[in-house]
Amino acid sequence: MANVAMTSPLAPVVAALEGLRRRHPALTCSVVPGLVITPTADWTRAINPEAAAVLLVLGWTRARRVPLLLPSETYLNRAGQLGVRRADIAVLADDPAAGSPGVLVAADRDELLALVADHAGPDMPRLELARHVRHLTALLATPALPKPRRRHPVLQP
Repeated sequence: MANVAMTSPLAPVVAALEGLRRRHPALTCSVVPGLVITPTADWTRAINPEAAAVLLVLGWTRARRVPLLLPSETYLNRAGQLGVRRADIAVLADDPAAGSPGVLVAADRDELLALVADHAGPDMPRLELARHVRHLTALLATPALPKPRRRHPVLQP
């Protein structure tokens, strides 16, 4: 497994992935720890829609950076875990990484999602990816804060 330099635009996504792995290992079992790999004979070029959805949702909700999985750079190991040799990143214009090599800038969220779809290639089953994205978005949504309890007027000092 290769390490991601902390200055890499992908680093916040990997950090968010590993943080989620500690709290919810079942959600991240489809992605190899550290995400970035050096492919060997044990790796096959392929894309796992469940893992792609994890990276898409986690990247956006936790790091505001979305990995663009390039089919030629995306691999699965024998356990079915996804790893990438390289991934570009899609960000919004206000991200500090905008303008860096390997970073595509989107004008808004819709354009960002279009970039993800364009880079996924024909091997990514769109409907399956969409189903996983909806499921993960619901699981990772931050619960609303409880409403403050009002004190009873008679009991107030």
